[in-house]
Amino acid sequence: MTISWYMKGILVLLKKDLQDAFNSPFIYIIASLFALIIGWLFFNYVIAAKDLTSLNITNAVLAPVFGNINLFFIFLSPMLTMGLLTQERKNHTLELLLLSKLNLSQIVLAKFLAGIGMAWFLLLLTVIFPAMIWLTGHGDIGMMISTYVGFSFTLMCFISVGLFASSLTDNPIVAAFMGFAFLMLVMLLAVSLNATNNWMLGEIAQYLSIAYHFEAFVRGEIRSYDVVYFLSFTGFFLWLTRESLETRKW
Repeated sequence: MTISWYMKGILVLLKKDLQDAFNSPFIYIIASLFALIIGWLFFNYVIAAKDLTSLNITNAVLAPVFGNINLFFIFLSPMLTMGLLTQERKNHTLELLLLSKLNLSQIVLAKFLAGIGMAWFLLLLTVIFPAMIWLTGHGDIGMMISTYVGFSFTLMCFISVGLFASSLTDNPIVAAFMGFAFLMLVMLLAVSLNATNNWMLGEIAQYLSIAYHFEAFVRGEIRSYDVVYFLSFTGFFLWLTRESLETRKW
């Protein structure tokens, strides 16, 4: 099996999934509502900022806006991924995929990249807000770039969880709820452990928290162990998705 054949199989399925997604009004409705809410938040944060200095804009406007964007994707990502595998079952094409020349890894990666593509479509709508700040001569361009690098990693985590949830059920609504529940469970686990007086549990809670690792990117820091965390988290849930599809072959 050559690399070109492997990638060609992924790209064929990826193209099909993206065409299905962008031929549907659903993603445009979600994108419109998302842009409207983030735009409203951005406007209110700007109005609330009294002194237009680079430090104030970064801390009082951009940081909370970026934090809200990341929070919204906890809700949006399961919605974007809920149909990636459940729709295949509804159309009775999942069995055909599993019996095709594509192996399970190709199927999982194609679905994962389709979810990433949809998520980035929404995320690109937010670039206008830091761009407006930068064009006025305020804000930290390095922080803006590192934050969007951080968004790339957090979206990988969110989409991988949503894809795994989609592999567990035939109902897209249930898949969306399960994906959201998994992500909230990770957040609540970190918060619960962090609330204890045990130093070791507190450190574990920090490392388990997606938000903790994302915050470093918002501060303009790109740390190796944050990247390792995101890649490990994503890889684990993609592996779980593959194992879930493996059981469907029996």
